[in-house]
Amino acid sequence: MSGINSFKKVYDFYSSGMSYKEIEKLIKRDVPQLYDFFKERMRQPVTRGNSVHDKITFLKDLFKEFLFQLTPIRRLLYSAALLFFILAYFGGSWGYAAFAFLLLNLLIAFELADKITAKNELSVAREIQNSLMPKAPPVVPNFEISCISEAAHVVGGDFYDFINHNSESNKTLLVIGDISGKGMGAAIQMVQVHTILHNIVGCKESPKEILIDLNKHLEKVLQKGSFLTSSIICIQPDGSLIFSRAGHMPLIHYSKENNTCYENIPKGMGIGIGANGLFDRSLDEVIIKPAQGDVILLYTDGVTEARNKFNFEFGENNLKYLLSKNAAKSAKQIQEEILKSLAFFTEYSGYQDDLTLIILKML
Repeated sequence: MSGINSFKKVYDFYSSGMSYKEIEKLIKRDVPQLYDFFKERMRQPVTRGNSVHDKITFLKDLFKEFLFQLTPIRRLLYSAALLFFILAYFGGSWGYAAFAFLLLNLLIAFELADKITAKNELSVAREIQNSLMPKAPPVVPNFEISCISEAAHVVGGDFYDFINHNSESNKTLLVIGDISGKGMGAAIQMVQVHTILHNIVGCKESPKEILIDLNKHLEKVLQKGSFLTSSIICIQPDGSLIFSRAGHMPLIHYSKENNTCYENIPKGMGIGIGANGLFDRSLDEVIIKPAQGDVILLYTDGVTEARNKFNFEFGENNLKYLLSKNAAKSAKQIQEEILKSLAFFTEYSGYQDDLTLIILKML
């Protein structure tokens, strides 16, 4: 009986928190990402071909890249462990095998300590990033608002904000943005965008003017090859919306009267792309006048480009369908239905890109 209890304890220890989805994620997502990570960093050109020699050459280059990613001392530890394992295998020495085992465990302990430290630092970065975004949407006359932003990794480059443009005129600015890339680099640039945006909003009258000024400031900040897409809406006291878009995803407008979703795509390129006044000339601004029961949806490409196991994208048609189907519900409920459908579509395996949704429902 004690033996069964001991076995159960060992089983519970190793199976605690493990699920089929976690195993599936390891095989279908984590392993391919790990392979792509090393493959993209290979110092040797990727050998193409189906011959045995080509495959061996590729595996050799991939293994060398794995070693290069280790620090020199850890590279030495790993190589020593491998050498002692080979000596144990051909020499039949348990001593060499035990030493190889100890070296590998020492290496794993070092890597685990680094991972935990990095994870703690990322958690702090995530807290800072979350503190820059509103904890709840503001109370705005004529509208019910719901919003959410989720990073593909711990931190990301998506952001949204609500800014009181002018307390006397009772105007509210709604901003959504997506910085190219993911992870820490995009998160740092997001903080820069947030700071610059709040510094320039007070002296500008319209979303178009804000985006033009933002582009001028970010030209000096954005890294080469990086860019920002953004949409800004100024919510007027009468419920009309002044909308300008810098290369961002289309605004989707559900009309209750027609029971139809329309895409609103004013002209505009991404911030950091157009130089010599090209960005300013490309930008447009439109006025939207939603009626009671209409729904306005803003989102980042992480929503429509979410993929399932067959590598199919969620797409804009699914998003429009969900919006039309649930338009009679509250803004919060519409958001929940979209997130639920996304989770089901991706089989709860997480998102490949950062995801942000903002939903406005005209009361």
